Amino acid sequence: MRTEQGSLTVEMVLLAPALMVMVLFGVHSGRLSEAKVQVQHAADQGARAGSLANQSKMVSAAKSAVETDLMLTGVSCKKLSINVDDVDTGGVSAVQVRVSCFVRVDGTELLGLLPDQVSASSIEVIDAWRIP
Repeated sequence: MRTEQGSLTVEMVLLAPALMVMVLFGVHSGRLSEAKVQVQHAADQGARAGSLANQSKMVSAAKSAVETDLMLTGVSCKKLSINVDDVDTGGVSAVQVRVSCFVRVDGTELLGLLPDQVSASSIEVIDAWRIP
């Protein structure tokens, strides 16, 4: 009869890299989905802040709100881009904020993935009763 001593070691040597890749892919997917949620929330906050500010300070208020929200949530992004525009939605003025960034791949370089870009957009009607 043959003994099966050492077969567990061989199996673990063969399975360990596959398991590690699966774990790293899970980490990367989690970062990507969390960053998408955080960027959408920041765009919402920026649009709301821009809609409440007066016309001359709308862009700076929106950008400041986006940057503050991303800083407080600890988003793992780099190359942040924030665009603030006035839009006319059927006779009603609104502010649109578009935020995009690249999700960091720190710690998952073994997968060989490039940083994924996440982006979000939010539109908020400009408050007619805001302080001028």
